[in-house]
Amino acid sequence: MKRKLKIIKVIFGVALLIGLISFTVIKNASRTVNKIDVAFVQPVDNYFINDESIREIINKDGKDILKQPLREVNVREIEQKVSESPFVDSVQVSKDINGHLRLDIKANSAVARIKTLKNEFYLTTKGGKMPLSKLNSADVILVSGDVKPNEYEDLSKFVQALKADDLLKNHIIAIQKVGQRSFNLIVNTGNYYIELGTLNNFEQKLHNLKLFYNQYIDFIGTEDYEKLSLKFVNQVVATKRIKNGEQ
Repeated sequence: MKRKLKIIKVIFGVALLIGLISFTVIKNASRTVNKIDVAFVQPVDNYFINDESIREIINKDGKDILKQPLREVNVREIEQKVSESPFVDSVQVSKDINGHLRLDIKANSAVARIKTLKNEFYLTTKGGKMPLSKLNSADVILVSGDVKPNEYEDLSKFVQALKADDLLKNHIIAIQKVGQRSFNLIVNTGNYYIELGTLNNFEQKLHNLKLFYNQYIDFIGTEDYEKLSLKFVNQVVATKRIKNGEQ
């Protein structure tokens, strides 16, 4: 008799547990999203996207996410929507049983501003194209000329190399695309420009430029020179300014 009573208690307990679990599942399934948390996980100098614009992206199909049942919220679909923004590098979305939706966003960062005859946009750290934003503007180097998409990545790396160098980051203030593949660098002091040539081997070219500055600039100055050329990888060629028909 005691054994039967024990079995009945076990069966009753299991049934009660199943009932409670089912009730919880049903209750949570019917719960609506009541809060959206947007977190930018990596600081950047300028943000071109904010909480409001993220919510607009999520709701761009006309459905208010805050009125949707939690069970109908597809986090992968939201990640896809948000990641399509040119201002977003990556995103992770999660939801909990309390109805909270959280987005951890890594925003794109601008390293240069590209100005062509037809368009103007930012270049990101990964060499991506990012439109100008009404929210913010970035204090970055200006690159003018017909820059091609296949040059974006190398140009981004080049600009980041300039930015990381204590001497060059303030000395080079603008970049001009000339010809098919060549670039000129505009300096903040001196009436001359630097002919970089192509972006190939730019690390060595910048190294040569710094050696030239450190070893010769104090002795020869720059007043008499029109151009410093880095287009030849193993040397710096200084071209004197023409005066009265003579160099």
